[in-house]
Amino acid sequence: MTRAPRVVLLGAGRRTHKLYAPWLSGAPPYQQQMTALAVVDTDIHAARTAAAVLPGAAAARPQDLDRILNRDQPDLVVVATPDATHHDYVLQALAAGVTTLVEKPLATTTADAFALVHADALSPARLLVGHNLRFTNLHTHIRALLADGRIGTVTSADFHYTLSPSHARSYLTRWHRTRAASGGLEVTKASHHLDLLAWWLDTRPVAVTAQLQHRHYRPGTEGIPADADIHDTLRATIDYTCGTVARYTLIADAPTEGYTCTLRGTAGTCTIRYDARSGPHTVHVRTTTGSEDANTRRHIAREAGSHAGADHRMLTELTRILRHPPHASTQFATPTAAALAVATGTAMYASSRQGQTVPVPQPPIAGGTR
Repeated sequence: MTRAPRVVLLGAGRRTHKLYAPWLSGAPPYQQQMTALAVVDTDIHAARTAAAVLPGAAAARPQDLDRILNRDQPDLVVVATPDATHHDYVLQALAAGVTTLVEKPLATTTADAFALVHADALSPARLLVGHNLRFTNLHTHIRALLADGRIGTVTSADFHYTLSPSHARSYLTRWHRTRAASGGLEVTKASHHLDLLAWWLDTRPVAVTAQLQHRHYRPGTEGIPADADIHDTLRATIDYTCGTVARYTLIADAPTEGYTCTLRGTAGTCTIRYDARSGPHTVHVRTTTGSEDANTRRHIAREAGSHAGADHRMLTELTRILRHPPHASTQFATPTAAALAVATGTAMYASSRQGQTVPVPQPPIAGGTR
C-alpha cells in the first residue's frame, strides 16, 4: 500500500486520546501518518473533540457507521469502545469486509466472543485483538525462553496480580463496575493475564475452579456505587490441554501494581516479576542442566510509553500489517485465543457461583486457523 491507510476510529474515550489519536496523527514516537476518516461515538461532542486533532476526520454517531464503511471503504476500523459494545461494532466492520482491531477483551460473554470467532472465519477481512501485553519486551522474552525449552515442559504456573487502590477504584466506580458492561474483573482485566498464560504455554484452557469475592470495596460504601456488582478478589485454578495447571489470583488492594509468576518445568523454574509502574522487570531462571547459566537473574528495562512500551510495539506491528497486507503477525491475539481468554474468565464466575469445577467452552473449529 503506497497511500496512507484510512482508518475509522470507534470510541472517543481515554484510550483514544492517549493512544489512537497520537498514532493516527503521526505524533512522536509514531512516524507514519494515517488518514483518519472519522471518529464515531455515542457522545457527538466527545467525537468532535477527538476528531479536532485529526486533520480531515469527521465526527459521527454509531448510526452513521454503515454509511461511512460503505462510502469511504476504510482500510481499518479500530474498536475502542466500552467492552460490552465490542460485539456489535466488530460484526458490523467484518460484514463490511474491513480489517478490524478491537481492544481486549474481545467481548464480555462467551457467546458473543464465539460469535466473533465465527464472523472472522466467514469474513474476507482480518480481526486482530489488542491483547497488548503480548508486545512488551518482557513477555516476548518469556515466550521465546519457553519455546526454546529452557525449563523443559511447564507443569505448573502460579500467576499473582495485584491492583493498586487507585486503579481498583477506577474499575469499581466507572462503567466497568457492572458485569453487564465489562464482564467483571475476570474478563475486563484478567483476560490480559489469561491470554498471556495460554500464549506462553501454546495451549488451551479446559477447566476452571474459582472463587470470586467482595473483600475490599463493597458496593454502596466508601464511594463505591451501589450498582457495582463486580468482584474485587479472584482466585482460580486452571487446567490446560497440555497438562499444565495454573493457579491465578487478582487482588484489588495492594501497595504495588504488577505480578509475580512462577513457571515450573521438567528442567527448571522461571520466576517473573513485572512492575506495572516503573521497572526494571526481573526474570530468574534456575535449571537442572548443570551448565554455567543454570542460575541466572536478568533485569529487563521497562520500555518507555504506555503499558511498558507494549502499545507502541503493537501499533508499529499494526502499521506494518496495513501497509503490507500479506504480512502475518505472530503476536496479535487471534480471535480464537481472545475468545478463550473471555471463556476462561466467564468460567471463573460460573465456577464461583456453582461452587464446583466447570469446563471452559471451546470456540467453533472454523475460527481456529485465523
